Amino acid sequence: MTVKILKQYNSQNFDNRSKNTKIKYIILHYTETDNLIQAVNILNDKIRKVSSHYVIDQDGMIYQLVDDSLRAWHAGLSYWKKDINLNDNSIGIEIVNKGEPSKNKFPDLQIEKLIALLQFLIHKYQISKYNILGHSDVAPTRKIDPGIFFPWKQLFSFSIGLPIYSNYRKINLRPLDELTLQKFFNNLDYIGYSQIEIKKNLNKKNLSIVNAFHRHFYPILLNKDPNYTSFEISEKLKQDIRKKV
Repeated sequence: MTVKILKQYNSQNFDNRSKNTKIKYIILHYTETDNLIQAVNILNDKIRKVSSHYVIDQDGMIYQLVDDSLRAWHAGLSYWKKDINLNDNSIGIEIVNKGEPSKNKFPDLQIEKLIALLQFLIHKYQISKYNILGHSDVAPTRKIDPGIFFPWKQLFSFSIGLPIYSNYRKINLRPLDELTLQKFFNNLDYIGYSQIEIKKNLNKKNLSIVNAFHRHFYPILLNKDPNYTSFEISEKLKQDIRKKV
C-alpha cells in the first residue's frame, strides 16, 4: 500500500515521544482555515504551539509536517479509555476545512485521500480501527472538530472507526429516567468517554460529553439531552464493540 506524502512544509512544534511508546490512536481535526497555507502557518506558529503530523488539503494532497516518531502538539488535554494526554501515543491529522459553523462539506477527493492515509497508518502501526477518533471525542469539553459534517459513516464502510448507525429507527426523544441515565453513562464510559461522571447526572461536563457522542454518532441529536434513542445507540455500539464488528 503506497500513499503519496509530500514533505515541502514542516513544523517546529514537537518534542520527543517517550521511549518505546506505541502509537495507538489517530486523532482527526479540521483546520478552521480557508486554505492550506493558512493552516501550515498556524501549525508552525511558535506562539500558538500547535502542530499535527499531517495536513490534507481540499484537493487531496497530503503533507507531512512532523515525523510520526515525534510527538506533535494536536490533542492537548485529552482522554480516551484509560489513556490521558493523547499527544503521547497518537498521530494527528488536520483536514483543511473552515469548520462546523461554516457548514462546509469535505470534498470527496479529500476524504478519499484521508481514507488511503488512514489505511496506510493503521497497517503500518497496527492501530485498532476503533481508535480512529475525532478531537471532540477525546477533548469533549473543549473541541467540536471534525464536526457534524465529517463523514464517519463513509470511513466505517472501509472498516475505519467505530460503527455508525445511520437512518436509525424512529427517534424517541423521551428523557431518560435516572436508572437508564446511569446505564447510558456507563455505556459512554465503556465506549471510551472515560471522563463521564457517572454519579453526577447532567452537569456541564457530562452534557459536553453527551454532545460529543451525539456529534460523532447521530448528529441530529446534537444539543439535545440524553434520550432513549441516545441510549439505544450506546447499547448497540457497546455490543458491537464487544463483538468487534
